Amino acid sequence: MKSFIKTVTMVCMVAALFITGCKQSMVISKVDYSQSIESVLQPDENGTVEDVKHGLTFNIKPIQYAETQDTSSVTTEQVRYIRGQEGYYYITAPNYQNVYVMAPEKGSLVLKETLKVLEEGITNPAFNQRMSYIQLLNQSTDDVWRINPESIKKEDSQMAQREVN
Repeated sequence: MKSFIKTVTMVCMVAALFITGCKQSMVISKVDYSQSIESVLQPDENGTVEDVKHGLTFNIKPIQYAETQDTSSVTTEQVRYIRGQEGYYYITAPNYQNVYVMAPEKGSLVLKETLKVLEEGITNPAFNQRMSYIQLLNQSTDDVWRINPESIKKEDSQMAQREVN
């Protein structure tokens, strides 16, 4: 009788362990991570940019190195970034040739894609959040690009103007 009680007790304990270990996790779907307005930040002398409003701090030197092959000093005077609906960060700076699509990971930003804008660099970039994509414009020339995490496409300026209005 004692062994039967011990067996039943042991089976109940194992069953309770499995039941508590198999709880469903909560999932919230259709999350929109986008920030509606771009952030414009100035790096400090070490290359660190800090956006207090959005709680993001990172170092621009790896991106600066990809653009200039130089990190001996911080030459990037201004960093522009925006976060899209899917949670990726789109980062560029004046005179950079590329937009860097970065995925947030635990304690890091991981390069997902490098999107070439112009060989000579974009002189005065600005980001806008649109319904399903990020818009990049060169404020010096009114050139406009449509950006998704995997691609960039130059748009007709008149078409882009109609979308704004």
